[in-house]
Amino acid sequence: MDKIGLIAGYGKLPLIWAKKAQKHDIDVHAFPISEECSTDLNKHTSTTDNLSLTQLDSLINKLKEYEIKQIILLGKVNKKFFYEMNNFDQRFIKLFKNTDNLEDHTILKKLVEEFDKEGIEVLQQNIFLDDLLVPSGLLNDVKPSDRLLEDMKYAFQKAKQVANSDIGQTVLIKDKAVLAVEALEGTDQAIKRTGNLVNEGAVMAKVSKQNHDFRFDIPTIGLDTVKNLISIKADGLVLESDKILLIDRERVIKLANEANLSIMAISLEEV
Repeated sequence: MDKIGLIAGYGKLPLIWAKKAQKHDIDVHAFPISEECSTDLNKHTSTTDNLSLTQLDSLINKLKEYEIKQIILLGKVNKKFFYEMNNFDQRFIKLFKNTDNLEDHTILKKLVEEFDKEGIEVLQQNIFLDDLLVPSGLLNDVKPSDRLLEDMKYAFQKAKQVANSDIGQTVLIKDKAVLAVEALEGTDQAIKRTGNLVNEGAVMAKVSKQNHDFRFDIPTIGLDTVKNLISIKADGLVLESDKILLIDRERVIKLANEANLSIMAISLEEV
């Protein structure tokens, strides 16, 4: 693995990965697919070409031009572009029309299959990022009460049901009542909707789906999510151990401690 193409959405993850890849002597070629992608990315890459996934034929041709045989998909993608049909090339339109539904996993799996056809391997997203996966147990200094722990386990179970139905990765609850389910709008909007329903005491769970394909869409938590939970005075955040990436861990833990927000990671076997 001496040359890898980085298909980069927005958020910190593509930049974090590029820095780590450099330390492993990887020649990184970046393809930012979002205008919100970090402007620092090109400091850690050999080339940078702004090509959207919807310009699929041009993207694949550029990968071939650089003789890139492996790529990694990282960062957030604004899902609304699937409905706008702007700048879709014929190859992407054909792929898009041949999907059974517009679920994230369905579209991304089709994209992976398209790269496979061209001899381009899509790597698992946790390559060089295993240190960001959350370990099992209490992640900060705020130990949950027995009641909060029960709510955390309940939220975890509900989130698993939602994830396995290909709806989203996140559920927010209070007193074993589901307040919000993440769908296309994303985690932050689900938290906002929860804040419109309750003044305090919510619990959020983020999990992976069963048999999750780690080549795309690994669930990720960062500082913004924790800030949003604190803004609605949430009591708890529960994550699936060894399946969720946690960015800015030290800052997240410090902020959660100050706000008395308990963060735990558990496995399916523990609920």
